[in-house]
Amino acid sequence: MMIPKLISKILCGFCPPHLLEEIEGDLIQKFNRDIKIVGEKKAKRRLIWNTVRFFRPGVLLRNRFSMELNQLHMIKSYFTVMFRNILKRKFYSAINILCLTLGITFALLIGMFVYSELQVNQSLKDIDQLYLIQSKTKTNNDPDFFAASILPKQCIAQYPDLFESYYRFRDRNITVSKEDKHLRIQGMIGDSSFISIFGFTVVAGNGATALKNLNSIVVTEKTANQFFNKTNVVGETLTVSTEQNGRQEYTITAVIKEPDDKNSVTDFMNMDAQIFLSLENSRDFFPQFDQNSWNDFIISYIKLSPKAKAKDAEAAINKMFQRDAPKANSDSRTYLLSPISDYYLLTNHAAVRKLILSLVVIVFFILVLAISNFINISIASSFSRSKEVGVRKVIGGLRKHVITQFLLESMVLSFFSGILGIFMYQLSHRYFSELLGASLPSILYFDKAFWLIVVASVFLIGLLAGIYPALFQSLAKPIDSLKGKFKSVQGSIQFSRVLIGTQFLITIFIFIGAVVLSSQASYFIDKDLGYNKSHVLIVSSVPRLWNETGFQKMESAKKEFLQSSKIQSLTLSWGAPGWGFSPGGGKVNKAGSPVDKGEDFIITCADEDFKIVFDLKLLDGKFLDDAGTRQPNGVMINEAAQKALGIQLGDQLKAEGYGDILFTVKGIIQDFNYESLHQRINPLMLIHTKDFNAYRCFSFRLEAGSPGESVKEVEQLWKRIFPDDDFNYSFADDRLQALYTTELQMKKAATVATILMLVIVVTGVLGLVSLSVSKRTKEIGVRKVLGATISNILALLAKEYVVLMVVSFLVAVPLAYFLANKWLENFAYHIALSWWMFVVPIAILFCIILCIVGSQSFKTANTNPVNALKCE
Repeated sequence: MMIPKLISKILCGFCPPHLLEEIEGDLIQKFNRDIKIVGEKKAKRRLIWNTVRFFRPGVLLRNRFSMELNQLHMIKSYFTVMFRNILKRKFYSAINILCLTLGITFALLIGMFVYSELQVNQSLKDIDQLYLIQSKTKTNNDPDFFAASILPKQCIAQYPDLFESYYRFRDRNITVSKEDKHLRIQGMIGDSSFISIFGFTVVAGNGATALKNLNSIVVTEKTANQFFNKTNVVGETLTVSTEQNGRQEYTITAVIKEPDDKNSVTDFMNMDAQIFLSLENSRDFFPQFDQNSWNDFIISYIKLSPKAKAKDAEAAINKMFQRDAPKANSDSRTYLLSPISDYYLLTNHAAVRKLILSLVVIVFFILVLAISNFINISIASSFSRSKEVGVRKVIGGLRKHVITQFLLESMVLSFFSGILGIFMYQLSHRYFSELLGASLPSILYFDKAFWLIVVASVFLIGLLAGIYPALFQSLAKPIDSLKGKFKSVQGSIQFSRVLIGTQFLITIFIFIGAVVLSSQASYFIDKDLGYNKSHVLIVSSVPRLWNETGFQKMESAKKEFLQSSKIQSLTLSWGAPGWGFSPGGGKVNKAGSPVDKGEDFIITCADEDFKIVFDLKLLDGKFLDDAGTRQPNGVMINEAAQKALGIQLGDQLKAEGYGDILFTVKGIIQDFNYESLHQRINPLMLIHTKDFNAYRCFSFRLEAGSPGESVKEVEQLWKRIFPDDDFNYSFADDRLQALYTTELQMKKAATVATILMLVIVVTGVLGLVSLSVSKRTKEIGVRKVLGATISNILALLAKEYVVLMVVSFLVAVPLAYFLANKWLENFAYHIALSWWMFVVPIAILFCIILCIVGSQSFKTANTNPVNALKCE
C-alpha cells in the first residue's frame, strides 16, 4: 500500500532530493508492516510520527545548503585563518615578505636587463638570414671582421641560390657642419643596400635609392633634429669634412628612425653611427681602397636565401675564395659566417653571454635563499599550528584542505611580495640602469610577454615556497596533530638544516666571487700598464685632411696649443692606448725574408712626442724624430717585436700591405699595454704619422690639478684653431674603464647580490633563532636549574649554525677556487688568488650570525629559570 499523498508532500517539502527515494522507501516498508501488525488506522499514526522524526537538522541542513555554498564558506575560512595567522605572527610574516620582495625585485631588475640584452638585433629584418663574414688566419685563433672587398659581390654572382644580398662598409668619425654648427658624428660609408637589407624604418625619402648617387647622405632622426630641428629634411645639404678632398657638400636623400641600441650594424663595435654615406664616395676618405679587390678588406654582411643553410654557404665561400683569390691571400685565410642574431652575445669572447649566464645564476641563488627562508620559518612555526591542523581534520577536513590552506598562504604572501617587488623595481630601475650601464624601462613599458613571465614566476615562487610545509602538515594524523607530535619531525629538522647549510654555501660562494671580481676589476684600473694615463686628454675630432696642407695645419696647431701653460705636451697619432690604437696589423719580417712568413704585428702611427705624452720608456736608440733628426720610414718597435724576430737597431723591415717600402728600426721601447688586459702584448711597429700619411687624434698631457680649468682652456684654444670642427674629448682613464664594461657590470651586480644575500640570510637566521629560542624556553630553564651557565646555553644555541657554516665553507671554497681560476684564465693578465679572498667572507658571515644568535639568545638565557619553567 502507498503512503497517503499528504504525508508524501510533507516529506518532499523538507527532505533532500538525493535522500527522498531511500527515506520514502523505508517509510512505505515500515507502514506496510505496521498495517499487518496493528491495523491501518494505527499504522497511519505511526507513519506520521516516523515522518516527523526525519524533520531534524541532519536532514534539514543538507537540504538548505548546497555543495557550492559549502565551498564558498570553505574558501572564506581559508582566508580567515590565513589573515589571523599572518597577524598573529607579524614578525615572521614580515621576514618572509621582506626576503621574497628582495628576491623578486632583484629578479625583475636582472630579468629585464637580460630580456633587453636578448632582444638586441631582433628588430633587424630577416635576422635569421643575416650573417657577418669573418676571416681567420692560420696564425690567429681569433677571427677578425674584415673580408676581401670583392668577396660578397662574387658570392651573389656565383651562388645566387645561396645568397640574396650584401652590405659592405667602412666606418669614419666625420665632422659634419651646417652654417656655424659643427658636430663630430660617427659615419658608415657603404653600399646602397643599407636600408633594404636591414629593414631600418624610413621616415622621409626613398630608402631603396637613397645611397645610389655620389655625395648622398642618409641621416637618423637625431641628426636631422640636431641640425634642422625637424625630420623632413630630404633635399637639404650638409657639409662633410673628407680626409682627401676637404669640405664637400652632401645632399640628404633619406631620414631613418633612430636604430635600436647595441644593434650589430649601426652600433657595430660600439660606434653608434648616425650618418650613412655611399661607398661611391670612398675615395674621399680611402684613396687607395678598391671595392673590387681580393687584397683590400672591408666589413661585410651577407644575407642568405630563405632556404639556404649556413654550413653550405660557408663551404661555398671558401671554395670560391681558394679558387679565385691570389694564392698568397687564400693560403693563409679562411672565412666564417657569424649569425647576426646572436653576434652581440658572442663577440668579445662571448662576454655578454657570460655576463647574462652569471646574472641568471645569481638571481636563481637569491630566489633559492628567499624560498629557503620561507620554508624554514614555515617548518619552524608549523609545530605551533599542529592543533589547528588536528582540529581541521577531526571536524572532517581532508588532506587536500590542509594542503590548500598552506599553499594559499604562501601564494598570497608571494603575490603580495610580487606587488611590492614591482613597486620596488619602479623606484630603483633608474639607479640600476646607471649601475649596469643599460636602459631598464618603466613597468609602463613592459611587454605583455614579460608580464606573463612575471605573473607565472610569482605563482611558481609561491608554489615552491609553500609546497613542502603544506605536504609536511597534511601527512600528520589528527591525534598526533592535537598532541603536537609529528613522526616526521626529525626528517623535517634535517631538511631545514640542509636548507640553512645551502644558504650559507650560496652566500659564501657569491661573496668570494664578488671579492675576486672586485679585485680583478681594480687590477684592471690600477695595474701599471707601462705608460702614464693620468691627466691625458684625448681629442678624437681632429680635422682629417691627409695631405701636405693637412700636416702643415697640424704642426701649426701643435705650436699654438703648446703656448698654453695648462698643456705640458701634445702628440698627433692614429689613436691612443686603450682607444682605437691601431687601424689594424699585418705580417712583418726582416728585409730579405718572405713577408708572409713573418710575424703578426700591430702597426700604427704617432709623432715624436708620443713618448713624452704617455711617458714611454725608451730601451735603446731614439724615438722617431727625436731632436729633429727624423729620417723617412724610421720606426719604433717594442720588446715583443724584438723577441719575435730578433730585431736590432738599424735592421730593416718589410710589412704586408706596404709594398716595397723598407722600414728602419730607430728605437726599441719597453712593452706597454696598448690594448685591454684581455690580450697579451703583441709585437708593435710604430710609424711616424708623416710616413703613415694619416692621423686621427690629439693627445694632451695636462698640468696636474684643476682638470676642469685645463679642459676649458683647451676647448677655447680648439675653437679658435679649428672653428669648423667639434671638440670631442675624453680622458685616458675613462677610456680605459670603457674597455672593461662587462667586468665592471659584473662586479657591481655581484656586489649588490652579495648585499642582498646577506640581508636575506641574516633576516632568515634571525627569524629561525627567534622561533628556536621561543620553543626552547622551558628547555633553557631546565638546563639553568641543572647548572648550565649563560655561556653554555649560548654555545648550545650557536653550535648548530657554526657547524653548518664550517661545512658550507669546506664545500664552497674548493668550488669557488676552481671557478675563479677558470674565469681568470680568460685574461692575459690577472690577479693571483690569495687566502684572504676566501677567509674574509666566511669571517664576516660568521661574525654576523654569531651576533644574531647571541643577541636573540642572551635575553632568554639570562631570565629567571622559574619563569622559563612556567612558559607554555
